[in-house]
Parts: sequence; structure tokens; C-alpha cells
Amino acid sequence: MKRILITGASGFIGSTLSDVALAKGWEVTAAIRPASDLAYLQDQRIRFLHLPFEDELALRRELEGAGRFDYVVHIAGTTKALRREDYFRTNADYTRRLVDILRTDAIRPERFLFLSSLAALGPGTDNDRLHPQRAPRPVTAYGASKLAAEQYLEGLPDFPWTVIQPTAVFGPRDKDILEFVRLVSKGFELYIGNKPQQVSFIYVKDLVSMMLAALQTGQTGRKYIATDGRDYTIDALGEATRTALRKRTLRIRVPMRLAYILATLSETIGKWRGKMPPLNREKLNEIAKVSWWCDMEQTHDELRFTPQYDLFSGMQETVAWYRANRWI
Repeated sequence: MKRILITGASGFIGSTLSDVALAKGWEVTAAIRPASDLAYLQDQRIRFLHLPFEDELALRRELEGAGRFDYVVHIAGTTKALRREDYFRTNADYTRRLVDILRTDAIRPERFLFLSSLAALGPGTDNDRLHPQRAPRPVTAYGASKLAAEQYLEGLPDFPWTVIQPTAVFGPRDKDILEFVRLVSKGFELYIGNKPQQVSFIYVKDLVSMMLAALQTGQTGRKYIATDGRDYTIDALGEATRTALRKRTLRIRVPMRLAYILATLSETIGKWRGKMPPLNREKLNEIAKVSWWCDMEQTHDELRFTPQYDLFSGMQETVAWYRANRWI
């Protein structure tokens, strides 16, 4: 029986991975915080471990006390922060601290999988699809912080690390895409900018399948991009959502200049409240870049991975789950 430790296990990606690992008969340990919502970690077979990333000595004590795991999947991080240093502390410094402890011979895993982001690579150009070997050019502090963690791992040739760089992930339990779905359910589609982005997506079940493939057959020291292998424009998100909801909508495009004004105002209010809002200048830096299409050849060849969902079939399941759980 394989032992797997999952940080960020209470989130929608981590909890989905936990479900699949349990179904495989693995022993699952969920790394959580005292304030973590355990709504999706109710299986009695799950073991829990509190990992205080902010305290290196306490973190070492917890990890050494838990013993050796075959696999460690590091998902925990932040996608929204008020300050640049907050991104780097959570996404880069805490990753470095975790890995430094896991390099100890007694608890060194068979494979360490770091869930990074396509934001670490940054956007491509019209003639430049994103691929793992391309020089990274992140356009956000979030992407730069994920890249910093990747670069630290790249400096450890003796440690069994693998990196997954997912594009936009969606699926049941996801709250990020929920607001868009709710808006479409009310008859509206809201887009920023006049030129549709070239975007990619991956359904959470496919991402988890890819992560398992990376754990079991992926190469050490490799980075794998994670998309469903298809090219979309951002308008396809609205089409998939309309189709799943069986709705007709009014499409509204907000000019980028106006969006930046609204984002600045939104951030100011967010700082008063102590929380970064969904509409912020960081996010607009990514939206302003048109090309996010990817080259998936290495991922498909080395992991022997074929996605089972596209944006439309994944959205059907997502909307059905939202309805069943009364989120819409």
C-alpha cells in the first residue's frame, strides 16, 4: 500500500486527489491547518497532519513523527494575496522549507510532486506555444512566486521532484469559476478586453489523473504542462456554460482601461477588508496577454496521458454538481 501525503488537501483539487487515492487503496494523509474546512475530507480512512509551515522546527517535528511517505504532493499555496511578499512567503519559502526537511534520508519520499501553475511560465506569443523548456516570463507576482519554487527544485538534482504546471482548473467544488457560472445563469456573460484570449482549460478529474501518472511514471526533474490539449478562446467558456445551463445570455465586453480602473478601486476596498478581491490588477495582467495556448506533446508522450474531458463535457458535470449542491 502506497502512503501519500497531500498538502492543501481541503481544497477542491486536493480533496479530489484524496478521493482518487483512497479508491486506489492508498493510505492518505491530509495536511491541514487548524482553520481548514474538512467538508470534503469526511472519509474515515483519511489521516490528518497539521503542518505549521511558518515554524520550521515544529514542521520538522511533525514530518519526522509521521514517518516516510512514498509520495508527497504539495498543493498548498495562495492564489490571492495583498502583497508581493505574501505570495513568495507562501508559495516559494514554505515550499523550500518543506523540501529541505523531506531531503532527510529517513523521510525522503519516492516522489515529490509540486503543483505549480502555467502562470510560472507566463504567456506565449502568437507564434509561440507554451512548453516546459521555454524561458519563463511570468507577468504576475503569483506566477513569479511559483517560478521561484520551481527554480529551487531545479537546484536539487539529488531530490526526486516533478512539477505539474496546470492551466485554469475547473470542476465540482471549485469556487473560482462559480461566479462566472452564476452570472451566466442570470443571463449575462462578462468579458474583459475587446480581443478574445487564446486560452486553455483542464477539468479537475483529468488533472488528478495526470498527477497520479506523474507520481508513478513521470521522470524526476521534469516539468509537465497540464491542459486538456485543446485550443479555446475565452468565448468558449461562455458557450460551454450556456450549453450546460441551457441559457441564452447578453454578452458584455468591458474595455481593458475601464477594467483597470475598477480593479484599482476593488483592490483599495480589498485592502481595507484585508482580502484580495477576485478582480485585481494581478489578474488583469494575465487577461491582457492574449496567447495561452500550450504544447502538450511532452506531457502526452512521457506520462502516456490522454484527457477524458474537454471544456464542454467537464462543464456539464460541474454545473450538475453546482445544482445538486445548491450553489446555483
